[in-house]
Amino acid sequence: MKGYKSNETRLIYLFKEGREKWKERALSKQKKLRAMEIKVRDISLSREKWKEKAKQLEVILQEKELEIEELKKKLANRKINQKQIP
Repeated sequence: MKGYKSNETRLIYLFKEGREKWKERALSKQKKLRAMEIKVRDISLSREKWKEKAKQLEVILQEKELEIEELKKKLANRKINQKQIP
């Protein structure tokens, strides 16, 4: 192996060790990436679920507010009617 000063057996050992470390790091990064992808997927699903629930509750809230307004009007009408009766 021209260009290197160490003997060939030493170089082979170093190259093999370097390759093994590289493979180990690459596998570790792949596992971490996969775990993050799963986490993002789960968080996205959870966010969608909570968003849908919030929308449903918003509709219910609007319905209840309308119901309250109607009851207030009925109550006001009764008070007016009671005042008119001598």
